Amino acid sequence: MNQLEMEIRRIDEGERTVIGVVVPYDEVSYRTGDPAGEVVRRGALKRSLHHRQDKIPLLRNHDRERTLGWSRSFTETDIGVEGVFRVNDGPPGDELLDELRHGYLRGMSIGYQPVRVGRGDGGVKEILEGRLVEVSMVGIPAYEGAAMLSVRNAQDIDAILAPFLARPEVNLTPIPPVWR
Repeated sequence: MNQLEMEIRRIDEGERTVIGVVVPYDEVSYRTGDPAGEVVRRGALKRSLHHRQDKIPLLRNHDRERTLGWSRSFTETDIGVEGVFRVNDGPPGDELLDELRHGYLRGMSIGYQPVRVGRGDGGVKEILEGRLVEVSMVGIPAYEGAAMLSVRNAQDIDAILAPFLARPEVNLTPIPPVWR
C-alpha cells in the first residue's frame, strides 16, 4: 500500500468532525517514495469513493492498530477530494482532537492501493486510479495543496448551560407610583 500526505489548515470542534481536502489534484510531491515525484490525477479515487463513502477509517500516522474515527462522506471539488470524518468518542478520540486543536498534527495522509499508474513529464508517477484504504492525521504533510477545513468537537453540557445557570441579582420589588 502506498501513502500520500496532505496539509491541514483549519480546525472547528463543534461535532467531533474533521473536514479536509485529503487529495489535491495535479500537484506533484517529492515527499513520496518515488524520486521523480508523484501526482494524483483528477478522478483517480472516484470509483473507490463511490463504494466506500462511510467505510474509510481515520488513523493517526497510519497506525492500523487503532481506528480513531470513520469517514462520513467525500466530495470531489475543483482542487481535490474533500473528506468528512467523525472522530470516535473516548480518550483516544479526545487526544486526537486536542493534538489537532494545538497544531501538533498538521497534515492528512492517505493510504491507497494503486490500480492504474502512469508516468508523466520528467518521469513523475501519475496515480490515474487508486483504491482508498485509510486517511491518517500526520505531523509532516507531503502535499501543500491539501487543507484541513475544520474539526468539530462536541462541547461539555455544563459549558453550554453555564450562561443560563448563573442567575442575575434582580430587585423585583414594585416601584412606588409617582403622584404629582
